[in-house]
Amino acid sequence: MTTLAQSPTLSIGPHAVQPPVVLAPMAGITNAPFRTLCREFSGGKGLFVSEMITTRALVERNEKTMQLIHFDTSERPRSIQLYGVDPVTVGKAVRMIVDEDLADHIDLNFGCPVPKVTRKGGGSALPYKRNLLRAILGEAVGNAGACRSR
Repeated sequence: MTTLAQSPTLSIGPHAVQPPVVLAPMAGITNAPFRTLCREFSGGKGLFVSEMITTRALVERNEKTMQLIHFDTSERPRSIQLYGVDPVTVGKAVRMIVDEDLADHIDLNFGCPVPKVTRKGGGSALPYKRNLLRAILGEAVGNAGACRSR
């Protein structure tokens, strides 16, 4: 029988997640207190992703959104999930996160099936819109890379 301590390590970029457990983002649930509680129960191990953050609200520095991206000092690595359908806005949000050191890891939402997300072409609708997906990924990766190379 394999124990968690013996399980393989999940590598996400420079982050080693051991045990390989990721708390998925859940709107209205994975706030800072909930993530702290989960971290305590896991012995501080794993990756805990924030609630889904709308890129437009982040770029506009919406007060509620800025509260949602708050992390406790004990949270490392800090992970934010972004949702957006405008490539330029997604790129600006990624640049903001990197420039202001708001998180260590960014999860882009390409899987949410909720109608209010997919209706606008986001979430699980994005993989079907290949040109839009390509543009979003290009802006996100390009902006993250540009920030790191400075």
